[in-house]
Amino acid sequence: MRHAVLSWSLLAAYCLLIFIQSSFPSPDMGPELPGQDKLIHLAAYAVLGVLACRAFATLPCLNGAFVLFMAAFIFALVFGLSDEWHQSFVPGRMADGWDLLADAAGALLGAGGYCWRYGARAVPGPTFPR
Repeated sequence: MRHAVLSWSLLAAYCLLIFIQSSFPSPDMGPELPGQDKLIHLAAYAVLGVLACRAFATLPCLNGAFVLFMAAFIFALVFGLSDEWHQSFVPGRMADGWDLLADAAGALLGAGGYCWRYGARAVPGPTFPR
């Protein structure tokens, strides 16, 4: 039970952190490397994918690593879509399809890496035979 509360709390806190950070105009980070912002999106959503997997793995209704992966990936993708929509209302920010693509790639890597690493052990309860 403690693991579930911690996992869901970390996921909620991280989502709140992303939301708050995207509520401000883009910070001036000095000289920018080409694609630097996309790498930041990729890394942030990879972490979100891992945290979503950890939280969703506490739900007994998820059977198998693939179902866990899909649940976490779709969650992160919908959150990324909502964040891009949210940014369209923030002065100095804009919604960007390339950012959403970087978010999706990060979620894919994070959730996929988690499920690859932990496999069927990522999900408590019964799993499908391999």
